This record gives sequence, structure tokens and C-alpha cells, in this order.
Amino acid sequence: MAERMSVARRVAYSFGMAGFQIPDRIVVAIALYYYLPPPGRGLAPQVSQEIFLGVLTVFGLAMLVGRLFDAVADPLVGYASDRSRSRLGRRRSFLVYGIVPMLVLPALLFWPPGAPGSMLNGISLAIVLAAYFIAFTVYVAPYLALIPELATDGRARTRLSTLLALVSFSVLGLYAAAWPYGIELGRQLGASSENAVRGVVVLSLSLAFVFCLLPIFAVDERRFTSTVSSELSFKQALLCTVSNRPFLIYLAAVLLLIFAATLMAPASVYYATVVLGRSEAFAGALSLAVFSTTLIGFVIVLRASDRIGARRGMIVCNLIFAVSLASLGFLRPDVPGGPRDGLNLLIIWSAMAVMGVAVAGFLVLPYVLISQVIDYDTAKTGSNRSAMYFGTQGFLTKWMYGLGGAVIAFLFARFGNSPEQPLGVLLMGPLAGVACLLSALIFTFYPERQVLAVTEALRTSSQSSPDRTD
Repeated sequence: MAERMSVARRVAYSFGMAGFQIPDRIVVAIALYYYLPPPGRGLAPQVSQEIFLGVLTVFGLAMLVGRLFDAVADPLVGYASDRSRSRLGRRRSFLVYGIVPMLVLPALLFWPPGAPGSMLNGISLAIVLAAYFIAFTVYVAPYLALIPELATDGRARTRLSTLLALVSFSVLGLYAAAWPYGIELGRQLGASSENAVRGVVVLSLSLAFVFCLLPIFAVDERRFTSTVSSELSFKQALLCTVSNRPFLIYLAAVLLLIFAATLMAPASVYYATVVLGRSEAFAGALSLAVFSTTLIGFVIVLRASDRIGARRGMIVCNLIFAVSLASLGFLRPDVPGGPRDGLNLLIIWSAMAVMGVAVAGFLVLPYVLISQVIDYDTAKTGSNRSAMYFGTQGFLTKWMYGLGGAVIAFLFARFGNSPEQPLGVLLMGPLAGVACLLSALIFTFYPERQVLAVTEALRTSSQSSPDRTD
């Protein structure tokens, strides 16, 4: 029988999620800011913004190429982890393999080999992104696969997912506010804008390395898990995964949500500088507003999820997020103290405050839902294939990340990202809101009661062990 993890070990495991999300934010937000900076920030665009093939830019194409390699790696890593019999553990061994490249490669993005705007920079960007995303998958897919293995029922998973979200979001909320301040501070201390960005990146990755080490030492799978390695071939494992109807419904809804989140990840800096006429530091204040209400949202999610279920919770959160995002379409560029400035501030502060409640749900409930799906599969196949499910989800979500990055680059190139041509920035919120509405619609078809009935029957018949995470 597996042992219960202590609170200290669960917290240490949770810091791993904060750790791997820091380089993800660097790639999604800071790299975009560095390669396609707003005008007047002391940075030169590192790649051409010319549109080719009707919709693609160099940055967007590089992101798609990187995500292609990432997507292919996801199911392969998941399959390998599910079948692993390493002495370190079938999940922990992959954390060891992936940690160093995952946290070194993002730094290379900020030392491009060519002159600003050169094709060499575009090629280098695509190569480094591809290598980084593969390393990211090697660490992250097995890490996430531990969630349903460390917590074996719905309530325990909600608690563990909430702890993961609380720790990671607390770190990332502070980080989202800190990195713009860090760039501004670097400039004030006399560094060039380029070196200020580089300094923030190197310090960030150093902190992430410490966080990502903690789960490797905290989780001993021989003590805290009792799962059966998969014996299925890769083809059989993939077919079983993609024939799971509840998983496909869940996945379609989550893909749209991820598209919306990708569009909004770098948005605060552009809203602050392009629309509101303020510095990057103001973007940090906007992130703190979301952070504050998200903490309140965690309390609401914990109390409400047992009553209304994870499916309904996701529907409500999507609707809240969609309304908040749509309101950003009413912003109009102005300067501090200008005739439109007061209304702009009211709109953006209100939107940021309200969307924080929804963000709390997004950080907790998807892990509860995919754990349901994995239990449903275990009841049918007799083996736990958590990593294959997270890997298959990763295969498609990475395409959505790439698509989101390409859409942002297209919006900026076609409609502008400057105070004189702000439409590309203004379209980000409403477009993300439409994606959230579609996600809410798809979640209405997820058969949560059926899935829970099947998994409960499995739990009863096998006389499973008590909750290990309480």
C-alpha cells in the first residue's frame, strides 16, 4: 500500500509547476516582447514583421515549427513514461532528464546570432524553440501524470490541484508583475533595454531551476504511488486514448481555452504601453489585480466544485472570462489624463479583477476532469496511462499555443501594435472571449456523471486504498 505524502512533500511537488511555468512565460511573453517590441521601448525587432503566404510572419512560423516538434514529442514521451521501469520511478526519471535543457535553452533566445530583422535570427528562433519545447515535454508530461497517481479520488484531486494552482499562481502572479518592473529597474540602473531583458531572463531561469529540483527530491514513486505500468504497444495506447469519447469532448473544450489564454498571456504589456500610454511597470500592476482576485477565486472553487461539479464549474468560469475579455474591446488609445483615460482605466481594472475568479477555476478544474478521464480509461484497460493522456493532450495543445502565437503576430503585422495603429492589440481580448464561449458550449456535452459512475464502480470493486493526500 502506498504511503501518504506529507504536507511538506506536497508543497515541494507543487513548486515544480511554478518552476516549469516560468520558462514557459519567458517564451510566450518575454520573447514576444523582445522579438516584436512596442515602439519607443529601446528595443529593435529581431525578426521581420513582413506577412507572407497571406497570414504568416517569421515569428509566427518559428513558433509553429517549434510547436510541431513539441507536439510530436508529447505522445512519445507519455508512452515511454507509462512503460518505464526505471529505479528512479517511471515519472521522476524523466524529470531528471529534462530539467537542465528546459531551463538553459530559453536563455539562448535572447542572444540571437544575427542582426536585428535578419533571416538568421528567424532560423535560430525556430531551432531553439523546437529544442526547448522537446525538453519542456520531457519534464512536464511525466510531472503532470503524477497528479492522478498521488491523489486517487475526486476530493483529494481537487485539494492537490488547488495546492498546485495556489503555489504556482502565487509565484507566477508575482512573476508577471515583477518581470516588467525588472526591465524598468534595469534601465534605471543604467543597463540598455536589451541587457535589462537579458538580466531578467537569467535570474528567472535560475529561480526556476531551484523550483524544478524540488519534486525530484520530494516524490519517491516507490513509496507514494501504486500504479501498473502499461503493456500496450504505442499504436494500441494511442488508439485507446483517441477513442475515449469523454476525453475528446474535454480536449476540444480545453484547446479553445488554451487558445484564449495564449492570446492574453502577453496582452497586459501591450494594453499598458500601446492603449493606456503607460510604462511596462503598469502592466505589472494589472497582473497583480488578477492575482488578488484569483486568490479569492480559489476559495470559491473549493467550496463550489463539490456542489456543482467540475464540468459546470468550467462552464461558469468560461462565461465569466468571456465577458471580461469582451469588455476590453471597448478600450481606446489615450494618454494619462486624456479625455478617454478615465473610462479606459475603469474598463481594464474591472476586467482584470473579474477575470481573476475565472482564472482560479482554470488552474484547478481541468486537472480534476482529466483525472476523471484517466480513471475511466483505467477501468477499461486495467493499467494507468496518465502520461499518455497528458502527452496526447500536449500534442494538440502545443499546436494551439503555436496557433495563438502566430495569430498574435498576424494581428500585430496586419492591424498594428502601436498607439497610431492599435487595432491588433484591441482585437486580442474579444477574439479570446469568443474562444471561451465556444469552450463553455462544448463542456455542456461532457458526460461527467457517466464517467464518475464507471470510476466509482471500479473503486468499489477493487477496494482501493484510502485517500493518500489528506
